[in-house]
Amino acid sequence: MPDPHSLDEPDELLELMLAQNVDPVEAGLALKKLAENEQVNGNGLVAMLVNAAGRLPDADPAVIGGLLRLVHTRVLHAQAAGDEQALHGLPVESLAKILTALSPEVANRHLLLQLLAMMRTPESLAALVQGLSDSPPRGWMAAGQILSPLMQYDDWPIDRVFPALLDCLGEPSLAAPILDLAGHLVRSGRVDDHDPKHPAAGRVTALNALLGQVADRLAKFEEDPRSFGTDVEQVQAILGEAVALAVSLCDAVGLIGDPSSIAPLNKAAQLRHRRVQCEAAGALARFGDAAGIEQLISLAQEPSARLRAIAYADELGIGDKIEESLRSPEATAQAEIALWLSQPQQMGVPPTSVEVVDSRRLLWPSFHDPVDAFLVRYQYDFGDRSYSNIALAGPTVFSLSADVADLPPEDIYAIYAGWHAEHEDIFTVPASDFNEAQRRLVEPLQTYLERNDYDDVKPALLGFFLEETAAVFTAARGGVDCVVVTDGLETMDLPTAGRLRPASPADLFHLYKGRKMLRTFNPQGI
Repeated sequence: MPDPHSLDEPDELLELMLAQNVDPVEAGLALKKLAENEQVNGNGLVAMLVNAAGRLPDADPAVIGGLLRLVHTRVLHAQAAGDEQALHGLPVESLAKILTALSPEVANRHLLLQLLAMMRTPESLAALVQGLSDSPPRGWMAAGQILSPLMQYDDWPIDRVFPALLDCLGEPSLAAPILDLAGHLVRSGRVDDHDPKHPAAGRVTALNALLGQVADRLAKFEEDPRSFGTDVEQVQAILGEAVALAVSLCDAVGLIGDPSSIAPLNKAAQLRHRRVQCEAAGALARFGDAAGIEQLISLAQEPSARLRAIAYADELGIGDKIEESLRSPEATAQAEIALWLSQPQQMGVPPTSVEVVDSRRLLWPSFHDPVDAFLVRYQYDFGDRSYSNIALAGPTVFSLSADVADLPPEDIYAIYAGWHAEHEDIFTVPASDFNEAQRRLVEPLQTYLERNDYDDVKPALLGFFLEETAAVFTAARGGVDCVVVTDGLETMDLPTAGRLRPASPADLFHLYKGRKMLRTFNPQGI
């Protein structure tokens, strides 16, 4: 088998990747070399894959997944650069042929389906629906990614998607995104006045039954979390999909407005999950149900449900029933943090408490005008254990893993500003990747620290901040382990010894550059 380093032609590289029993390392090198060839565009890659369609089912799924990622990336980059043909010049029949040939084990097949959705032509949408029907994606998040372009544009023919796509409602990964798309059409006024108000209105009986089943399943989970299994990742995936489906079903039957949906909505409203409660209460309030209205208004008191409860109340014309204080910037900041923490990819559940501990109006990286920034302390109580930290709301919503609660407010703003800043001239290089020139930059800074009471100084990373450089080290000072950053003029350290969630070298570099940026943007002080 040829060495990938000796190959230059794209066809030769693809041939190596598709060879039987190819070494995964060699296949990866061939894929990397193909990716470095900027002359091969998305259309060219699609043509290559079509020509090799007969060999795709038996190829390494990881390799094919990498090729699909490369196609997707090339198309989107070219389109972003102004080349409309990068997307709309793709042959629909070729994408459909590749999808048909792919092994079910190829994880990135959803990227080709998303390209079909982005094209938004009658032909591409018909191929999209067929592709979703033939091979549903893994997980509702991938399905949502596929259909998301159709919620961003209003220039596509609805009749090429609905009602045909409703036949996929039986697929757990597709049901929630399909109903979300249908609800978007209703809210954006794209459903014709002569048609039912909701594309799924004719299936309300099935939707009611499905909502009842999902509510029962979530109720069982609330009683016995082990009913979803013991593997944490598997449980989170199942729970996330069930919650997403319950939310979408509540919204759908609420928009359809058939009184037969009130009973399953009442069942969903009794669940403890705040998001599901809010959706069910909002749907019941849409029916004019007094208990649903009362529950929706009371949910505005709950930070994790506040933003959605207010939005539904305003949409239904009952927003004046919500206390005005719950719309304040501080209340909104609390709600944003609680909602962010509740996401499956974060903590997965709302915090026990949230509290704004500081707020300031600042000039912030990437913003032209001053913004209101909030530091929000949150806490989780787990019986005899607790977990807390301070997050940022305002310019963005985020919480670092490192415990920043002991830092002064000015430094907490700074560490988040440094984390949030993005620029091609701001980056870091880990010590393991230093080249000779970078070692020469670090050595005098290491010597400087050793002469200034730091012991056991070891390089961790080199940071580039516009035209400045600073190195971050692990060290000890006065017998206490710490991370320390210096540029030769300014030095700062944070202790790591005895900390459950100590600051990492990357965190300290965020603090270093954040201090500099906020001082520059806010010369009067923060």
